[in-house]
Parts: sequence; C-alpha cells; structure tokens
Amino acid sequence: MRKLRWWMPVLLAALCVAAYGNTFHVPFIFDDIAGILRNPAIRRLWPMLGVTVTNLPALLGRPLVSLSLAINYALGGYNVVGYHVFNLAVHFFNALLVFGIARHALANAPTADVSREETTWLAYTVAVLWMLHPLLTESVTYVLQRTELLAAFFLLSTLYGFIRGTESADRTVWFGLAVMACILGAGAKEIMVVTPFLVLAYDYTFVASSIGKALRDRSALYAGLAASWIVVAALQFTTNLGWKTGVSVSPLGCWDYLTMQCGVIVHYLRLAVWPCGLVLDYSDWPRTSPLIVLSPKAGMLLALLAASTWGIRRRRWWGFWGAWFFLLLAPSSSFLPLPTEPAAERRMYLPLVAIIAVALGAGWRFCRSRAPVWLQASVVTGLALVLGVAAIQRNAQYHSAASIWADVVAKRPGSVRGHTNLGLALLDEGKAAESIPHFMDALRLDPNEPIVHCDLGSALVANGAVKEGIAQYEEALHLDPNFEPARAALGNVLANQSNVRAALQQYQAALAINPNDEAAHFNLAQLLAPMGRREEAISHYLEVVRLDPRDANVHYNLANLLAEVGREREAISHYSAAAGLAPGDARSRINLGNLFLKQAKWDDAIATYTEALRTNPNAFEAHNNMAVALANRGDLFHAAEHFGEAARLNPNLPEVHSALAEVLERLGRHQEAQQQLAEARRLTEIAGPH
Repeated sequence: MRKLRWWMPVLLAALCVAAYGNTFHVPFIFDDIAGILRNPAIRRLWPMLGVTVTNLPALLGRPLVSLSLAINYALGGYNVVGYHVFNLAVHFFNALLVFGIARHALANAPTADVSREETTWLAYTVAVLWMLHPLLTESVTYVLQRTELLAAFFLLSTLYGFIRGTESADRTVWFGLAVMACILGAGAKEIMVVTPFLVLAYDYTFVASSIGKALRDRSALYAGLAASWIVVAALQFTTNLGWKTGVSVSPLGCWDYLTMQCGVIVHYLRLAVWPCGLVLDYSDWPRTSPLIVLSPKAGMLLALLAASTWGIRRRRWWGFWGAWFFLLLAPSSSFLPLPTEPAAERRMYLPLVAIIAVALGAGWRFCRSRAPVWLQASVVTGLALVLGVAAIQRNAQYHSAASIWADVVAKRPGSVRGHTNLGLALLDEGKAAESIPHFMDALRLDPNEPIVHCDLGSALVANGAVKEGIAQYEEALHLDPNFEPARAALGNVLANQSNVRAALQQYQAALAINPNDEAAHFNLAQLLAPMGRREEAISHYLEVVRLDPRDANVHYNLANLLAEVGREREAISHYSAAAGLAPGDARSRINLGNLFLKQAKWDDAIATYTEALRTNPNAFEAHNNMAVALANRGDLFHAAEHFGEAARLNPNLPEVHSALAEVLERLGRHQEAQQQLAEARRLTEIAGPH
C-alpha cells in the first residue's frame, strides 16, 4: 500500500481533468458578465484597493475573489481557458484536502476499528466520489462561483492545519497556518464564519476530552480563528447588505425563509443521492408550501439535526459529519433571507462531503464482513464511473449561454431569470426573432421588471421593429427612471437615426447614473468627434482606456484624434498600445509610422512600416510611405522596390509613379524612370484638371 500512495494524487488529477476537460471553453455566463467582462476593477493589479473594492453584488466583501480574477485578466485577458484552469486547479486541491481530512477523521475515530490501509482507501474513495459528483459542476464550471471554491480551499486548509498541528511536534507552525488560512478565507466568502465551530467540532469529537479542555489547551489557536470574524464583519460593514442579499426588495421574513429552506435542503439531499434534474437557477422556488407538504420535510431535517447533535455529544465519527453538514448550510439556508436566490446547488459544494463520508462509512461497515474486497472495489469503481460520466454530461450543457439557459427554462418554465437570460443569449447569437418570445414570457410572469423591457426593446430593434423597441425602452424608464442600460440603449437607437442631440442627452444621462459605462463613453466620443468637439471626445476615449486599458480599438480611435489636434506624443503612445493589443491589425502601425515620418524619424518609421508589412504585405500606404522614409535616409534601392510595390497595388495614382521615377533617375536607371514618368503624365491627363 505504501508504494502505491504516490499514484493517488496523479490519478485524482487525471480523473479531475477527465470529468471537467470539456469545460475549458465554456463561455462567461450571467454574473460572469458583470463580474468579469464589465468589471473595470479587475483590469489592473495596482493599486490593490482599486482591485479588491467593488460594488458588484457577487463580489461584495470578497476581495480575494476579485484579486484572483485580476490575476487571471493580467495573464490572459478575457480568454476563458485561464479562468477555468484556475477553478479546476482549486477544485483538485480541495479534493486533496478532503482526502487528508477524511483520512485523519477515520483514523482518529474513537470507536473505529479500521486498519491504516483501509483508512487510506476509504478516505481516497470519499475524495474521488466527492470530486466527481455532478452536483459540484456549478461551483467549478461557472467561473464566478470560484467564491465557493476559494472559501472551501481556505476552510479545508484551516481544518487540515489544525489536524496536523494536533498530531505534530511543530504544532505552532501548523496552527499558525490554520489561523492564516482562516483569516484569508474571510476574504473569499462569508461562509468562513462557521470555520472555528467546525474546528471545535473536530477537536471535541476526535482529539480533546471536552469542549472546555479544547478551548483551554488551544486558547491562542481559537482566538486566532475567531479573529476571522472581525475580518468578515469589517468586509460586510463596508458593503450594502440589503443590496447584496435582496432583503430590501423582498417582504420575505426570517420565519418564511426558514420554512422554505426545509424543502430546499431536502431537495439538496435528493440531488446528492440522485443527481438528476440539476439546474442553474432556482429563483422561482415557491416561497410558501402547504403544511401537509412542509411537515414531513421539516420532520426529516429535525430528525437528522437531532441525530447529529446526539452523535456529537457521544463523540461518534458520523456526528462530526452531521455537524459539518448543518454548520456549512446554516449561513445560506437558515433564517437570513436571500430571496433573490432561495436555492443554489453550489451551496452543497462542501456539505456534500459529509453525505458521502457517512454513506460510504456506513456502507463499508455493513459490507466489510459480508462482501469480498473485489466486489466492494467494483461497486465503488462503477459508482465513480457513473458520477464522472454524469459530470461530463452536465458540463456539456454549459457549452454555450443559450444551452444552459435553455436547460433552465425546460426544467423550470416559471423562471423569469431563465427566460430573460435565454433571450439574451439568443440575442447575442444574432437570433433576435427567437429571443423575443422568451422576453415576452418573462414579462408575462413579471411585467414590472425594467431589465426585461429593456432587453425586449433591444431584441425588437435588432429585428427591425425600431418604434416598438423604443416603446419598450421608454417603459423600462417609466418603471425606473434611473435604469441606466435603457438610457444607453435608447441613445444607440437615436444615434443610428441621426438624432444626435437626443442621443447625446441619453448618453450623458446614462453616464450620470453610471460613470463607468464604457459603451456610453465610447459611443459619446463617436458622436462628438465628427461634430468637431474633439477635446470632449478625447476625454471620453481616455475614460474608456482607464476602464479597459486592453481595448485596441479605443486606443486606435483615441490616437487618431490626438494626432489630429497635434498631441503627437500621446498619439504615438496609444498607437503603440493598439499595435501591441491587436498585432494582426496593421492600421495602428501604419499611422504610427506616419507620425514618425512627419517628425523625420526615418529609422523609427522604417521599423514601424516593416512590422506593418509583416502583418499585411499588401498594405499600399505602408509600402508607399516606407519608400519615402528609405529615400530620405538615402536607401534608394529599397525605396525603389517599395515604390514599385505601391505602384503595383494602386496603379492609378500618378504621384506614386512620379516618386518612383524620381528615385529611379537618382539611381541612374534613366529608361525605367522615363517610363514611370510617362505613366504619371498619362494618368494625370486621364484624370483631367482638378
């Protein structure tokens, strides 16, 4: 057994990649759009405060998650592969930590009669089955749900550090790592508040003789763990909790939410046992249930809670896992109302460990003397295979935004959010006509949602029904005059209708509501520049660059305006940025070369035109202006080559033939020069007087 242990993490990694290998190109969905694509805070790593402080609900009070997104952006921009690789790597390390914790818990169980080899294999099986379970796919595949992954990583690290500290001579180091992990985890998700209680539950069940002795013997450790509560409180007090939870917009009370969660948790348990019917969104979950439906579910949960409490008091190994399950679900599934999201499968990311550990432990104890080892191994292998295939199939439903939201609508046809997001996904795919019925269904379910009216307006405009689309934008603004997306969208329509003054008003109103709307800044600049209001346009382009320094098109447009108003040094900087961000687009390099040419910086111009021609060998302007620079530097031979190529690409310009004739004459190639000069005269005569 000892010789095989090094294979365990390798096999675990292989299984992890096999189950999630089809997720690396899953697009950003739902909260990813605001949290990543439209989040200017992640587009730079410094100053750190600007990265970690955000007003986005999904990232409020979670600076560590924002930082991880900023690192992803710094390494690969909006390439989804890097984001998914990060999520999968954290999931794999979490599986290793689950393996370690389960192994120690089994080995330290007071009533356990398990050999070292059996303990290792049982713990490894817990980790494998947990890692492959399709109930976890939302947490791993949906990028922004790395909040769950990171919180789990630090929570598991805290518990593992504590366990190793109790078994090691270097307890100060291990306990210090545990405290550090607990405090860092506070910056990932609020669920970390239960971590000290989980550590205490493990301590009492497997280590200490009493809770009082545990607290006395390790008072410094528990004080350090409790310090994480101060961090969580500080992070939450800096956010708008009502906005984040939705409490301020819902009449749902604490008792109503608690009773609703009885049905939700029973649903979670069903998915843990039989993961069929997984769905991304539960926003339409019934807020109330008849007593005849609620009673058996509440009774079942109370029985499980009572059994867990009894197990903890009796220091049974399964009592710890019961405490694990209820403690981890308590922040989101007890009495604190979260009406905008009454249920979410990602909340079962860590609680699922307890279910698998108890089920597997009980099953193994029952079968230990009743079934041969090969049969037990076959059953476990088959179960892992079934779970892995189910995870792959579930991940396949995420291959596009339209596919995952179509799955939501099919399973929960009463979901306003499902219909709205499916409509948006279809609209993004250019299927405006197909998106309209879904927006209409969403409005039928809830006619007072401004965002749905706005999205329907965009679909109608894209489908050619501009007048009806404008009416929907106006209805959205009637419901909420400060709904910025409707103002920006209305501005776009008015601009396309050449109603410049009205479009300007809408864009300015949108920016007054949301100064960080990149699209509004860009579109406003596009309107102002042709009106001669270049300095105003430049200021808006600069704001877009501040919000998103990686937008090559904005750098290019800004550089063009800066060059027009004589701010050539700044123009050079932005042309260079655009060229670096879009190496396949020769326009920025050509215009940059033109500025160098104007400044008589021949070598810089030649180098820049050379790069442009590598990208586009048939760029007429690059050949022509390269020839001018070469001629001015005295390299007549190569100047003639480039003038000749320019004449081939655009043979109807007399000035190109004249310039080529002049260079050929200076080279002593008189006959060729006369031919080019004659061609220039012929073309001039054809063109006639100007």
